[in-house]
Amino acid sequence: MALAGTLKDFSLADIFQLISLQKKTGYLTLRSDQDVVTVTFLEGTVVGAESLNKRIEDRLGHVLVKTARISKEELAKALEVQKQTLQRLGYILVAENFIDPESLRTALAIQMQQTIFRLFRWKDGDYNFEARDSVEYDREYVTPMSAESILMEGIRMLDEWPLIEKKIPTFDKVFEKISLPAPPILDTRVDLSPGGLDGLLGEQPPGSVAQEQSGPAEGTAVQLRLSQEEMAVYQHVNGVFTVQEIIDRSGLNEFETCKSLFELLNRQIIRPILPVQEEAFPAPRRFFLAPAALENLAMPLFWAWIGLSVLLLPFHPLDHLPWADRSAQRDRMVLDTRLKLQRVCQSVREYELRTGHLPANLSVLVQEENLPPRNLVDAYRFPLIYQATGNGYTLAARGPSGELLQDLMFSSAETTE
Repeated sequence: MALAGTLKDFSLADIFQLISLQKKTGYLTLRSDQDVVTVTFLEGTVVGAESLNKRIEDRLGHVLVKTARISKEELAKALEVQKQTLQRLGYILVAENFIDPESLRTALAIQMQQTIFRLFRWKDGDYNFEARDSVEYDREYVTPMSAESILMEGIRMLDEWPLIEKKIPTFDKVFEKISLPAPPILDTRVDLSPGGLDGLLGEQPPGSVAQEQSGPAEGTAVQLRLSQEEMAVYQHVNGVFTVQEIIDRSGLNEFETCKSLFELLNRQIIRPILPVQEEAFPAPRRFFLAPAALENLAMPLFWAWIGLSVLLLPFHPLDHLPWADRSAQRDRMVLDTRLKLQRVCQSVREYELRTGHLPANLSVLVQEENLPPRNLVDAYRFPLIYQATGNGYTLAARGPSGELLQDLMFSSAETTE
């Protein structure tokens, strides 16, 4: 069967459907300006998906460490064995009892879904299907996925993704939890999550704040109910992790994670942390002087400024213009904060080496590592932000207006394959 062309002429859904209906075995290769992806089919079912420009977020070891299924030390040992034996990483992880077979199958399925669902968002590209009598794939740990189920999820994703992108345009956005009367609980009832996008159509989603608060008697604490996917995402929203980091840690694919974030936003359970330029500041008050008053004040003020510059500062007065001074002051504040963050990171490493685990909070370092309390606040007197997870930590600082500074964010080193 010869099947080749462009995605403008023949959609990805049509290609998958044709291969599935004819129960073909072979390799479907799709090329665009950004990537080359090969999808492996076995009798019409999907058994593999590989990206040429595979991102670190899609690598098996990265997914397993981020979802706390294995530790960084276990991954490092497995990668060392892989270099010596050239065996599949998944096989080594199971053989070394670092992970059980079912968890490995789940992680591999997430990898496949992540790669394939990204294809549905391609606007252009070429495709070529090469039929084979047999194909190579990890038969022991890969469960074939029906093309029909992938198509249904892919089409649903295409319908809902434009709505999601309006609130989550990039994976660099950061969200924080909104304070609630009572923490949300896992909903063990029938899953009602498909209504999550109805809020944009004028309907209140099931389990929304407005509906759930109207049910209990007055004065009773309200507990919102979250689906399993929403809870998996909600527990990683902390005002520090980006959307990409939440995807890595939630154990869900990109679409499921972003859809859950969208629903949490719609239900007003979380909110975005806006950069400084997007925050609303009150307009500065302006004072006006009559022209005559300006003429009387201009020269005295000018000579007073020159005199103070010469008397108080040993440099040329032009080096101390107000805007230059503010810029230099900010640079000093950022440098001071960066040095404090580095000292705290060093104390965290020393504590981890001594105890075998990360500190629960930074106050522990003051008590046990002789870290001065002044190092726990940045140059603007804001407390440093520290978040410990099962496989690392994140340390960050805020700017003069309390905004989170992306260039002043430290985290434990990521493990790569």
